[in-house]
Amino acid sequence: MAADKQNDAKLSSMDENKENSPDGGLGLESILHSIRRVAVVLSLLQRIGQAQELTTACSLARGYCSRRLRRLRKTLGFRMGNRHKFIGKKITVEMISDSRYLLLVLMEAERAWSYAMQLKQEANTEPRKRFHLLARLRKAAKHSEKLEKLCESPRVDAKTKLEAQALITQARTKQAATMSEVEWRGRSVPVKIDKARIFLLGLADNEAAIAQTANEETKEHLYETLLAECRDTIQAVREDLKSEAKQRERGSDADSSKVSNLQFLHSYLTYIKLCTLVKRNESMAHTLQAKLKEPEADENKRGPRPQDLIRLYDIILQSLAELATLQGLEDDHTFQKEVSLKTLVYKAYRCFFIAQSYVLVKKWSEALVLYERVLKYAKEDLPDVQELIAEVNAEKYSLQAAAILDTDETAEVPSQQQVKDNTPLCQRLETFRLDPALVGKRPNLVQFPPDFQPIPCKPLFFDLALNHVAFPPLDDKVEQKGKGGLTGYIKGIFGFGS
Repeated sequence: MAADKQNDAKLSSMDENKENSPDGGLGLESILHSIRRVAVVLSLLQRIGQAQELTTACSLARGYCSRRLRRLRKTLGFRMGNRHKFIGKKITVEMISDSRYLLLVLMEAERAWSYAMQLKQEANTEPRKRFHLLARLRKAAKHSEKLEKLCESPRVDAKTKLEAQALITQARTKQAATMSEVEWRGRSVPVKIDKARIFLLGLADNEAAIAQTANEETKEHLYETLLAECRDTIQAVREDLKSEAKQRERGSDADSSKVSNLQFLHSYLTYIKLCTLVKRNESMAHTLQAKLKEPEADENKRGPRPQDLIRLYDIILQSLAELATLQGLEDDHTFQKEVSLKTLVYKAYRCFFIAQSYVLVKKWSEALVLYERVLKYAKEDLPDVQELIAEVNAEKYSLQAAAILDTDETAEVPSQQQVKDNTPLCQRLETFRLDPALVGKRPNLVQFPPDFQPIPCKPLFFDLALNHVAFPPLDDKVEQKGKGGLTGYIKGIFGFGS
């Protein structure tokens, strides 16, 4: 070990001499030398058989990278603040006129990877260090990707670009080799496919990048990249599933009803893909919804419509329906309940925008029924619908007011309701008819003056007026009867006169 320290000290002094003389021609031979130097040192140190000596070797490599970084920053004047305060700085493409700035990124990647290898040995006895190991590996891969982007500059020659790409591939491969299994829904699944390992290790970084992005176009591009990687990974797992299915057909004692680890891994990757689709479409829906509330600046340009949002929510509901049918999760009642609640939430939003589309074509009754359906969905104690409920209540009042003030509704009224009728309003209260005269200067409310109507008289009237009533004279009739004489009397007896 003393000889290793002496060699490391000699190499450090040689590197310090090289750092003080920048490479002005941008052949970047110093970078190639450093890449080969670190790779050779770490490969030699890893050949030590015992775990304790291997841990010490990784610690030495990490110390070498740290000292090299310190010397480079001091030489370039690229300090990260002072002893009391850290001030982060980023290396840009404009800085790589001096090749030593690329060495900074390279040493950061190698230091993170050396520390990860040290933690890998210590994690055998201390399992909690495994989380720190994965974090350092992600950091090493991040620095490697940064180096690759810097090497895409036309100032860097082709040989250095190839070396940087090899370094990134090596970092990702070593990062993937440390991932042996993944835990999801209470079940640990071994991950033996390298493509699946690389995808799952980079998943957290991709999601963090999407969350930190404010630009919608950039966020959409990141979503599409993540979905493309996920589809490729699922395709790789499907190829292995075909081989596994053939082996199951050959085996007679195999339990076909049990979900294998590879099938469960396929369900997990499909879950990631469908959830990413839901998040992407939800992000697009929020963007369209914000634009929908803005006034149209240009009338000739077509703006967003409720139909566009309905289509997005249809895709979201389709993805949720596929989530509910994932293999291996049919009996997971907690998962099925989560999916069903999310389905009701997105159904409520979809129903709301369908109602908005009916409002635009002035179909008030249909829109009102759909608003009531949204409130019915919201009664299920759904999460994140309080704002929607408040908006629906406001829209209902606006809809009722718009229906009353709609001046074009008279064209939709049947012609029989517009026939002129001189009947006063008080005599046709049970029949609705549009009568413009009612709001004019002479409304036809009642008939004035009213017609006389006969009424029955009371018997008390005749009792009071009896003494004042003069009966007509009957003398003419009495005299007629008296003039008949004997002949008339005889006719009356025998009935001839009747």
